Amino acid sequence: MRSLYDCPHQIPVGPEGAPCRVVVATHPATKKKSPIGVTRAGVVYKLFFTNLPQQAFTACDVVELYLHRGAFEPVISDEDQEQDPDRWCSHSAWGQECWQLITQWVWNLRLELGHHLHPDSVRTTEFAPALPPSPPHTAPASGYAPPEVGSAWKAGRFAGHDFSLQPDGMLQCPAGQKLTPHEQRREADGSLRIVYGASIRSCRPCPLREQCQWQGSKTSKPRQVSVLLHPLSIGPAPLLWRD
Repeated sequence: MRSLYDCPHQIPVGPEGAPCRVVVATHPATKKKSPIGVTRAGVVYKLFFTNLPQQAFTACDVVELYLHRGAFEPVISDEDQEQDPDRWCSHSAWGQECWQLITQWVWNLRLELGHHLHPDSVRTTEFAPALPPSPPHTAPASGYAPPEVGSAWKAGRFAGHDFSLQPDGMLQCPAGQKLTPHEQRREADGSLRIVYGASIRSCRPCPLREQCQWQGSKTSKPRQVSVLLHPLSIGPAPLLWRD
């Protein structure tokens, strides 16, 4: 467990004073000396410098990005010890570049020959299956469940389920007119509310106006329908990852 401290201000670092965000991570020291960080009074302090914005990446995100590098850094370090590409062996730039190319080619050849001697299975990554295509009258496979509409708010009036969702994303009223989405807002529980509205030029001469709008022909505004999309429940299991 680490305690994280995120400096809220940009701190100038280096001779040029480049603004940098600093995250301090602390954890209790153990019997084994920590190879990274400074140990003081039984607590190990580690500094993380980054230019990632604070409003997009939390202090935990910054530290996790660094710690996850440990999965491949030992492999890179073993390769460096095997081929030693950083050795300076030429007095010219093109000679040093040629050395880098030859070293990488030899390393790739050793990997290929080693695979012939010990043909280990190659790692594969299997991801979760794609979401199936949805029917035209349901919400698209974009992380939301099928749309929900409200019931009739007045006896004898059209409710939300009387307006059918079309393949082009519009709603069609019982009179055959289209309602277009003109507002989207996020609810507190993560749901997405889409408000559809008709044209007043379509509602005024409509013969079903008395059955559709609250005050019938006296209503001065067009009909609106609110559709609510709830997020899909993914479940506690993560995506399948198998080596």
